[in-house]
Amino acid sequence: MKKRTFIIDCDTGTDDAIAVIAALYSDEIEVAAITSVSGNVPHEYTSQNNLNLLEYLEKSHIKVARGASAPLYWKKTGLSTVHGLTGLGDIELPAAAKSSFAKEYAPDLIRKTAAELNGELELLVIGPMTNLAIALSLCQDLAGQIKHIWFMGGAVTGGNVTTTAEFNIWADPAAAKLVLASGIPCTMVGLDVTEKAVLGSKEALVLRNMGTKASVLAAELLDYMISRHERGGEDALMHDALALAAALCPVCLVCQDYFVDVECDGEYTAGHTMVDVKNRLGRRPNVSVALKLDLELFKQWLIDCIGNSVSYEV
Repeated sequence: MKKRTFIIDCDTGTDDAIAVIAALYSDEIEVAAITSVSGNVPHEYTSQNNLNLLEYLEKSHIKVARGASAPLYWKKTGLSTVHGLTGLGDIELPAAAKSSFAKEYAPDLIRKTAAELNGELELLVIGPMTNLAIALSLCQDLAGQIKHIWFMGGAVTGGNVTTTAEFNIWADPAAAKLVLASGIPCTMVGLDVTEKAVLGSKEALVLRNMGTKASVLAAELLDYMISRHERGGEDALMHDALALAAALCPVCLVCQDYFVDVECDGEYTAGHTMVDVKNRLGRRPNVSVALKLDLELFKQWLIDCIGNSVSYEV
């Protein structure tokens, strides 16, 4: 079976890294490139995390491109401590010594790859949508060359930065608004569902016992997230891996098509994803929105993906 081709666009923090690891060892997809954006931590860290991660896992043949270091509409976001100083908690990967960043800037690499694949490129967007918005702004044909966008962001209700806004959308609402209006088929995996995608010490132990570089690293990331929760912080939530599951294990989610737009202004509502669940606007649906999760099915799928790394080290 021919593998589907993905670019992963991310602001690599702890759960982003677990999603990337799962994607790298999935039987169903080929990762053509990983592109970075500022978000969980500043871009200098997210970009280097990607380069270090791929070299550490001996995946340096995959392109790593640097992207946007600031949102389209700049705002002072402050420094988040959720993912630690550099994004990977208390884990320090060896600095990449043999790898280097792609010559192309992330939006250019997205445009180039989409054109080469003649409409078959899929995107996993698990950070702010700045890179994709820039690419769409520079190339009027790009929207017709992308098969699907699977993104973690937004929520039908609630938020984690404000009472109405989830971080990835809030960090660059203008970019998200542009992307959702582009006509590209999209699936939104929002905060109100990803907050149910909790892993624990049992899953960390299973991954550690697999004994591969990838599985042990995933376990260490989980350990950090579990200890963070014990200190009063966020739980070990697999926000970004669940967006990948929407693409590769759709049976673990229930989705519904709705019209979705993004509020860019407003003292209390900037970054809010307006999901027209009652079709009050009468607009054509533009996003498939995740609503429910089968947690046990998701956890088994994620462990199986990372478990494929065993065959690479035999």
